[in-house]
Amino acid sequence: MTRKIPYSYRTVVQNALIAAAAVSPLGLLGGIDAVGVGAVWTTMFLAIRNKSNSKLGADPKRICVGVASGIAGYYIGCKAATYACFFIPGVGPAVAILAALGVSAVCNIYFTYKFAVTAIDLFEKNNYSDDDIISFFIHHLKQLPSVDEVKEIAEIYRS
Repeated sequence: MTRKIPYSYRTVVQNALIAAAAVSPLGLLGGIDAVGVGAVWTTMFLAIRNKSNSKLGADPKRICVGVASGIAGYYIGCKAATYACFFIPGVGPAVAILAALGVSAVCNIYFTYKFAVTAIDLFEKNNYSDDDIISFFIHHLKQLPSVDEVKEIAEIYRS
């Protein structure tokens, strides 16, 4: 398995994955979890930047908001899948809520992981504007997860 999160960043990423999962129930209230995920991303972005000693990303809040709006369509698709759980015939409300929470948590965890991988990749380089950083994130966050990524997320989350 190819690891994309270096060991020195694992604690930062693990805390962010846990926080992203924790805000998932807010997704049942109309996608309010996006605000929580934005806060998680901003905090993680700053922690990764500080750990890397990089000066990239002069305006972390602007970067996180720009990235979130850039992948809004993809993220809305995940939220639609969350709400679709309520329309499965023969499934009671309790099961639908649990399924919706699961879908919301998986989406939040995956996007947070990809955000971390992308931030770490960026901070290994030196010269980017905030607009370049936003474009770089949007490109990478729209990719579907690989088997190795899913394995690494599970490993980080369990450790």
